[in-house]
Amino acid sequence: MRTLPNDQLLQQAELGKLPFDIFALEKWDYARPIEQDQEQWDSLAQQWLDLDARGRHPYHYDDEARPRIATATADHMNRVLVPHQTVRERNLSTRTGSAHQSPVWLRTCYAPELAGVYAKWCIDLDYELGHWALALDDEALYASFAVNWSGVLLRVPAIADTVRYTYEDDGNLWDLRDDYDPPGQDEEFKMPFYEAMVREKTMLFLIDEEALRDQLIKVLWLDINGACVWDNRLRPSQMLSFRGQIFDSGGSLAALYENFPDDPKLYKRGLLLNID
Repeated sequence: MRTLPNDQLLQQAELGKLPFDIFALEKWDYARPIEQDQEQWDSLAQQWLDLDARGRHPYHYDDEARPRIATATADHMNRVLVPHQTVRERNLSTRTGSAHQSPVWLRTCYAPELAGVYAKWCIDLDYELGHWALALDDEALYASFAVNWSGVLLRVPAIADTVRYTYEDDGNLWDLRDDYDPPGQDEEFKMPFYEAMVREKTMLFLIDEEALRDQLIKVLWLDINGACVWDNRLRPSQMLSFRGQIFDSGGSLAALYENFPDDPKLYKRGLLLNID
């Protein structure tokens, strides 16, 4: 899992340079009491997640397609941004826009009796994941998401922000329905998968208690709003093959399933992937 030495802040992650920084700084109600700052942050993060690609685009680029930088004061940035994200979360936010090329590895289970399982995974997967996955692994920050992993999206809304991979060359939104026909009359069992496939934009590896007890990595496929539209299971021993298939296929749920046989059992959520 990729980390940075001593969590040194990347230049592109400096205060005011992330798209959500600009959104939050512009929308923030500075007249509200500081005691309500966490509530206000969470509310704005949810508003950001609710936006589609067109709604977020103005916070990524100006009218001349150049990356935007916030013009807020240092005091405002220190109030709005500094208390709510770690250096690692800000650094990660500069790379999640690459979608499947930089997936997040989120650990929410820190049960002592499962620590050995996780430690072995880290050793076994160090090479396989290498500089691919971006790790969020801190008990103080992420154990509270054990019941509902999606709470991490309020801390790091960039996880679901894949705007730069949402547009085609002509400026129109990319719609997978233009590339993939819906299932035929005898393939109704594929319809839930098809609906997930056309919405999916990125993926996240979830390491919760169930994953560690079953010794299977959870692969969550997310849409641009952060909703999990599909999920699979993956044996740690197949991570290298999975990584290779993701890169070879262009990195999408649709491409991963492209050569699957027409077996209804293979088109169910939670399927254990068998990567050749």
